Amino acid sequence: MTDTKPANADQREFWSDIKGQLWVELQPRIDPMLAPFGEKAIEALDLMPGERVIEIGCGNGTTTLALAERVGAEGEVLAVDLSRPMLDKAMERGKTSGHPVRFIEADAQVYDFPRQHFDAAFSRFGVMFFDDPVAAFKNILGAVRPGGRVAYVCWADRKDNPWIRIPAGASKAYLELPPQPADDEPGQFSMQNEERVRTILSGAGWSDVTLERFDTECSLGGDVADATGFISQMGPMSEPFALADEETQRNTLRVIEEALAPYADSRGVYLGYSTWIVSATRP
Repeated sequence: MTDTKPANADQREFWSDIKGQLWVELQPRIDPMLAPFGEKAIEALDLMPGERVIEIGCGNGTTTLALAERVGAEGEVLAVDLSRPMLDKAMERGKTSGHPVRFIEADAQVYDFPRQHFDAAFSRFGVMFFDDPVAAFKNILGAVRPGGRVAYVCWADRKDNPWIRIPAGASKAYLELPPQPADDEPGQFSMQNEERVRTILSGAGWSDVTLERFDTECSLGGDVADATGFISQMGPMSEPFALADEETQRNTLRVIEEALAPYADSRGVYLGYSTWIVSATRP
């Protein structure tokens, strides 16, 4: 039987349901954690005042407003996301910002962007979930003028990201986590492999593909209990944890606390984060 679901239908459903609303609620915690990575990718884009930018996966709008500050009043930012809850939050923030931004609920893989209208495309952790990443980046390419560019940040090797690997691994003692997607399937680490990233972008028509590793330590929380409560709502453990009974939740929090305790000091709980800053040019 032929699968007639539209592209990225599962991702649209996933991010427009509980997960999207949860990210809205956690925005004050998530944004500071991810800020260094978004800033690094924006720097790679080297925006100029007056330029026009697409943002892929704008989330709650934090990076949208940062992009708008770079391009100024004469520029333009078109921010795209599948998640209705996060898009509503982003639109609310955009209305009071005074920046030239426009938000649309759309799938960047198939959306009919104006052809060759934009100078650049950007994403902070929003390009790892396409059903067909080559088709998605080809569609984005068509929206960017010749000589325009793309820059985004994505997660590098799973083993080099203890911030999620360690607590998720500990939680398996009590939670049944969803299976890890294959490397070529949509998922958090679908672009961890450098050669796969180059193949996708080159196959979509981009040139001068560059990957720069950006690794740093970030705070997961002010102390072990705080970090544990936060991370239990993130990543692959969030849904199984939310659906578990109280005893299972208590036991899960206990083993995560034990796993995170060695990483706590006077600053809080700090673990390693590893990413790729990816950039390319439209010929």
